[in-house]
Amino acid sequence: MMSVKYPCLRLAPGREFPLLAGHPWVFGGGVLSSEGCRAGDVVEVLSTAGDFLGLGTFHPANTIRVRMLSRERQTIDADFFSRRFGRLYAEKTRRLPPATDGLRLCHGDADFLPGLVVDLYDKTAVFQIHTKGMETHREAITMALSNPSGPIAADCVVERSDVEARRQEGLPRRQPEVHHGNVPELIPFRENGLLMYADVLQGQKTGFFLDQRDARSRLLTLAKGRNLVNLFSYTSSHALAAMAGGAAGAINVDTSRHALDVSQKMIAENGLACDASRVRFEAADVFKYIEAEKDALRAFLKGGILVCDPPAFAKSASALEQAKKAYGGLNRQCFELLEPGAIFITSSCSGVLSAEDFAGLLRLAAGRAGKRARILETLSQPFDHTRLLAFPEGPYLKTCIMEIDDY
Repeated sequence: MMSVKYPCLRLAPGREFPLLAGHPWVFGGGVLSSEGCRAGDVVEVLSTAGDFLGLGTFHPANTIRVRMLSRERQTIDADFFSRRFGRLYAEKTRRLPPATDGLRLCHGDADFLPGLVVDLYDKTAVFQIHTKGMETHREAITMALSNPSGPIAADCVVERSDVEARRQEGLPRRQPEVHHGNVPELIPFRENGLLMYADVLQGQKTGFFLDQRDARSRLLTLAKGRNLVNLFSYTSSHALAAMAGGAAGAINVDTSRHALDVSQKMIAENGLACDASRVRFEAADVFKYIEAEKDALRAFLKGGILVCDPPAFAKSASALEQAKKAYGGLNRQCFELLEPGAIFITSSCSGVLSAEDFAGLLRLAAGRAGKRARILETLSQPFDHTRLLAFPEGPYLKTCIMEIDDY
């Protein structure tokens, strides 16, 4: 296969071994020379001896100098993206639960498409570009996703590069944009046979939180006969799963009235009881709501399930210590609502907070609340949000499922 000739970057001695093991990054200290390489360029990565190691994108001002794209010499164009998307689609769809057509097709660096996230909601593709190295490939990405003879053949392609992460690369946030097709207000898709809606133009992330699929699957089996309180509920997909699993009732709390309106529509259209006597939607600040309604919530949660899935409190290492205080305080408030026999499902999506630190915060929160808890299961992000053995920086989602104990 003929390929474009890209500028060359040479690694310092011994720095090729992490790449050979599958790590997708080269740090600044690992670069011996990079003459002729400009920010955003695709570069050939060579060992000190000049052996070809792969292609990556380059940024001289970042701690991460190179993010790897390919082990082969090839042209990075629409055909490249189409081939890579096709391989990822084949690998990931065969592992999806039955009656599920919402998935993360591309999970950035872990799928060796650095700075690119692509989520599929049935035949709608939504992508985000986070890095300068991926910014120049927008047209090729759109073509690869929308090509009717390609592996994805999306009816609609939407870009949601309205993310703060772009500023770290010197890129402006972009307004949501439809690159292909006509996009309705809400995109229907299926998860475990349930009808879900992605709000791809106005909603959070790409319109839905696909990374909580495993927690929702657990609720299908845990919720029968129990009440559920769903904090930071967004479009209340946890409550939908719980109601489908036979939950007695649910309270959903989120600041967004629009998200709660979508919640009500989604639960009703799955044929589940959505009257106010069983399911409530509270537009409120979660912290203030817990404090104001703690006695009522405590009574509602006897033998019930509390779900707490807040936004990332730490998006950078500089915010970590303050985030730890926030996670600790919030989880203490949650533990204080629960009596023996209740189930607590709590998450953190802050990548800079390790799983060990999150577990430590939960131990402290439980102790300060005077509660004892048995861990039933811990979850990370699902398989389509790829985790690599050689890339410990990649995992970000941590979920702990606990039962309050009385021994």
